[in-house]
Amino acid sequence: MGKKVTTMTTPRFWRVKNKAGENEPAEMFLYGEITHEKWFDDDVTAKAFAEDLAALNGCDLKLRINSPGGDVFAAQAIYNQLKDYKGRVTAQVDGLAASAATIITCAGDTVIMPENALFMIHNPLTWAVGNADEMRKTADNLDIVRDTIVSVYLSRTKGKVTEDELKDMMDAETWLTADEAVKYGFADSVTDERIENRINGNLLIMNSISCDLSKFRHGEKARAIFESFNKPKKEAKKTMENKETLGLLQKIADKLGIGEKNEPAKDNTAVKNAVKAERERIINLEAMLTGDSVIDAIINAAKEAGQTADDIKAYIDAVNKAKESETVNNAAVEAMSNIIKDNIESGAAKVTATAPTVDEKQAAIDEIVNIANGK
Repeated sequence: MGKKVTTMTTPRFWRVKNKAGENEPAEMFLYGEITHEKWFDDDVTAKAFAEDLAALNGCDLKLRINSPGGDVFAAQAIYNQLKDYKGRVTAQVDGLAASAATIITCAGDTVIMPENALFMIHNPLTWAVGNADEMRKTADNLDIVRDTIVSVYLSRTKGKVTEDELKDMMDAETWLTADEAVKYGFADSVTDERIENRINGNLLIMNSISCDLSKFRHGEKARAIFESFNKPKKEAKKTMENKETLGLLQKIADKLGIGEKNEPAKDNTAVKNAVKAERERIINLEAMLTGDSVIDAIINAAKEAGQTADDIKAYIDAVNKAKESETVNNAAVEAMSNIIKDNIESGAAKVTATAPTVDEKQAAIDEIVNIANGK
């Protein structure tokens, strides 16, 4: 009997979805880690990928990528196949394009990213065993591989970033948001779509695909960006609350007749303080009433004009002093009092002449108190 041969296949990290309609592009999902495994018949995944790509017969392709990276040689082979493909390729990052997955992403004629997707580039990595000469040779080989990756990136970014800048970014293991990826030319546009993501320990899970951040030198950068994804909503809410507060304070300022004299405050404490200060101003002025027609007239004018007790104290003292003098007749006192009163009412003492009446101001204060209390 002849020897029985068993063929083993390796699960692929991609799958193809035929186009639903005549004018729709085919879809290829490249999810998970990029591998370069062999079958027993010496096939490799890059060859299988080429066969699946050829089966699409050059129709437009939407390549959906969500991968933490993997084998750089497999990624380079797939990149070259996609660049040679006759149909138009749109690459969409469905969550994460990191490491070797960025090479494949760069093959897209157009690259789009949801607003909370991530893009990460770094230097190629490998394991090495051997003596010093062998280790140096491995390092030299890694430099060559890095140069091929840089060449891919330069072709995609089209002058938005220099070769030296790219190498610096790769040295630093750079994690980019969708907006930053567009800025550097790795992507063309950002959609308002938001993909599902979460962090569980060291696992960054984006659109059901997990990425172990502990495998990277600076996984904490990805964590920081991930946490920032939720900040825009909080900032928008805070901005809205500030606008509502400023609108309320402007209404209070209008009611009190102070217009643009006061800068709008930033919280409801200012509302309460404004109400309290206005009540105290009225109370302090009314405490100065004596029953004297002249003095009371000055006080009432001050109440209407927005003056405080301190503002008119000197005037009232002058009236009282004039009345105590035997050399000044009542007509002179009356005339001086009228001048003082006119001075207050006219705005000559830096008071707004169009301030509301006492009754109007009191009604406004009551309304402000109700507003502040949420009534």
